Amino acid sequence: MNLTKRLQTLAHKSGLKELPEQVRSRVERGLEQRIKLAITGLSRSGKTVFISTLAHHLLHADQGTSLPFFTPSAEGRILSVRDLSTEAETPFPLQSTLAGLQATPPHWPVSTEQLSEVRLAVKYRRPPGLGRALGEHSTLYIDLIDYPGEWLLDLPLLNLSFEQWCQQQQTLFADAPRVQVAEEFLELQRSIDWITPSSDEEQARLSRLFRDLLQQLREPPHSLSLMQPGRLLMPGDLDGSPLLYLFPMLVPLPENAEQAAPDSLYARLKDAFERYKDEVIRPFYENHFRHFDRQIVLVDCLKTLNQGEACFNDMQQALNGLLHSFQYGRNSLLRRLFRPRINRVLFAATKADHVTANQHHNLDRFLELMIQDARREMRFDGVSTSCMALASVRSTEAVQAKLDGQVLSCLRGYRKESDEEVALFPGEIPTELPRPEDWNDARFRFIDFAPRALPRTGLKPEHHIRLDQALEYLTGDLLK
Repeated sequence: MNLTKRLQTLAHKSGLKELPEQVRSRVERGLEQRIKLAITGLSRSGKTVFISTLAHHLLHADQGTSLPFFTPSAEGRILSVRDLSTEAETPFPLQSTLAGLQATPPHWPVSTEQLSEVRLAVKYRRPPGLGRALGEHSTLYIDLIDYPGEWLLDLPLLNLSFEQWCQQQQTLFADAPRVQVAEEFLELQRSIDWITPSSDEEQARLSRLFRDLLQQLREPPHSLSLMQPGRLLMPGDLDGSPLLYLFPMLVPLPENAEQAAPDSLYARLKDAFERYKDEVIRPFYENHFRHFDRQIVLVDCLKTLNQGEACFNDMQQALNGLLHSFQYGRNSLLRRLFRPRINRVLFAATKADHVTANQHHNLDRFLELMIQDARREMRFDGVSTSCMALASVRSTEAVQAKLDGQVLSCLRGYRKESDEEVALFPGEIPTELPRPEDWNDARFRFIDFAPRALPRTGLKPEHHIRLDQALEYLTGDLLK
């Protein structure tokens, strides 16, 4: 941005506006900007819906009707937006996900299984000022990068040895609900001779058993987040690959490890762990995260409250571990790997439409508390951060009900699991992190709603919550 301003000043002083149109056009193209946005979030946090609806609203931003807090759209300076996703190496399935949200009845899209990308070209008119010395119009290219949330949780493994990872997993599997769900797998591991020769078949079989265990822990009623290795759950193009013959030792490491046979299960797993880091995790982040400019981190806070203390603690641990890995200071893991250039991060609590409007501030506050330590370190490293609650698609409408002479703010919508229409008071978001004694079966009962149909045209502000404010924070300063 500083270079652009210097060029604008130079152009003004040198009378660029008097140059032939052909020359000015070349200069304008040279100053066109591209921004790569990393859409980050744990599994099922709403990344696919966010990307789809963000792109949909942007593609209609020239109409200036649905994004009142996105300054260039509200000022009528968006001239046209073009979808260039077909130029991407792995295009995001934008049309199919939008078709689902626009269907009768509408439905949520399936989770992401591969890395994919939406690429948009936003042609806009510069506001009055020195910038117009370079031409009245310019173009901002926006790349929205989507990838499975399961892959994110592998990043901290780059900083661990196999033994350290096993010790972390042993601590996790010593507590509920993991210890109960994994009882048979733990008993099986206790019967293994880890240092005698083993086979590929045994390694693959045990890896599949561990994958099934992770899948069980990820689903309700547990809904845990800290699942490693993430590619076991969402393998992508590695489905069936020996690179995924990997699982942790959940029993004490062998005391005589130095005597382990080269083809023992212990030696095999150590080698598999290092190969997984070098051939799966590291290339993914080196090939993609080094190019990101800004980042949005989506968090489903309501799920953690619904599922109870174990789910909440697990998500907080997963999220903070992930964000600590994302630190951008000189001594950070990412800096040592490939010098990322991310300078702005937005933390967004999804499903703001699942609570009443007077709870949005509480949802903001709750998310701030969940990630306060990692966010503090980001700010220290010079990264701008912000927190907000949003809803990519508004699934409910506000209604009022009377109870004992008092008027209550309620929501009306359709239950996700049954399509039954309900009107209810969804509950309150705590303004402090729950203490152990705060958890009980009746306190948090936020329901999941089915989406309301997203119009193909005629978009309005009531079709989302704060999507325009997210756009303004992430890109508004570039459209000047």
